[in-house]
Amino acid sequence: MDRKQFIRTIGLGTGAIVFVTCVGGCSGSDSEDDPAPTTPGTTKLDFTFDVTSDANLVNNGWTIRNRVIIARSGNNYLAYQSNCTHQGNPLTYNAGDNNFPCSQQGPDHGSVFDANGVRIAGPASSNLKKYSTQINGNNLRVFEP
Repeated sequence: MDRKQFIRTIGLGTGAIVFVTCVGGCSGSDSEDDPAPTTPGTTKLDFTFDVTSDANLVNNGWTIRNRVIIARSGNNYLAYQSNCTHQGNPLTYNAGDNNFPCSQQGPDHGSVFDANGVRIAGPASSNLKKYSTQINGNNLRVFEP
């Protein structure tokens, strides 16, 4: 095998591997980070789930579903976009301070949002997108008004 043929063979093999990897990476997934479900005929976020069946919500007072962070605050539920508006890192919920700190801490990070989704600290340049909530028994509906 000469040098040109060797390089051509390696190039085709590498191209095939990259192609298969890319196509596999584009396939669907059943994770909770999939795009939020919507009501047929709309493009707005709208989903319902049983709050007693979500272990994170029951044990920690907050959870992330469909790219929305949902927190129990007293008898109410708060719902906001789940990523920090600074660089897109996931948010968490601090029940003691009733706020949403960014999971990425450090000198260039550390944004914190209050219970209204308003930035109160850190480099984030905008507030969080808020979603409405409605509880009916154990079922919590999270939606865009």
